[in-house]
Amino acid sequence: MKHQLLAVVVAAVVTSGPRGLAETTPFSFSGAGLGGSLVLTYGPNSVVGDPVGSYAITGVSGVFSDAKLGLSDMTITGLTPINPVSPYKGLPFPVSFSSIAVTNPPYPGEGTSYDNLYYPGGSPVVCPDYPGSGGYLDVFGVAFKLSNGFTVDLFSNGTVAAGQPLYYGVVVINEAGTIVDSALAVPEPASAALLGAGLLVVAAWGGRKRRAG
Repeated sequence: MKHQLLAVVVAAVVTSGPRGLAETTPFSFSGAGLGGSLVLTYGPNSVVGDPVGSYAITGVSGVFSDAKLGLSDMTITGLTPINPVSPYKGLPFPVSFSSIAVTNPPYPGEGTSYDNLYYPGGSPVVCPDYPGSGGYLDVFGVAFKLSNGFTVDLFSNGTVAAGQPLYYGVVVINEAGTIVDSALAVPEPASAALLGAGLLVVAAWGGRKRRAG
């Protein structure tokens, strides 16, 4: 299955508010037929074992579009709750690390990962096999539902070296649990094939997204 690779431009503005209370931030992204205009609600993270500086995303609203799938300003109906599978095979992922089962590729018990964490100061390295960091989301990302029943996983691919651009990616899963679109931003063409493979292939960490069992 061939997957399109694209740069996703993200703009986020952190709003100020009383510490300890829920806060909101607009979060928009677009590129090559994909786009979204979101409002994230987040608050203090009470999960012991999640990264320092992380906040728990407690709500999401807005719209999402995917030209490839014919989706235009689809209403976001809510957050996909975390369903922690930590520790994942002994790896030191965030305790909130969760997984959505998918039918492709047909690896039993495998899925796409998310943790619904937000980092106003930029995410740290959260995956020992991939050094990307620095996004408002980490490499596992946030998952949310659309009004047509689809699920979207939005994540940061981070940067691995000073001066490199920071990119984001998207995975779209239909009601049957099949990935119907995926877009992974890459810093250079040479790494595109590896990163694209790493998104959906469990063996060999070519990219940042590990499947969870």
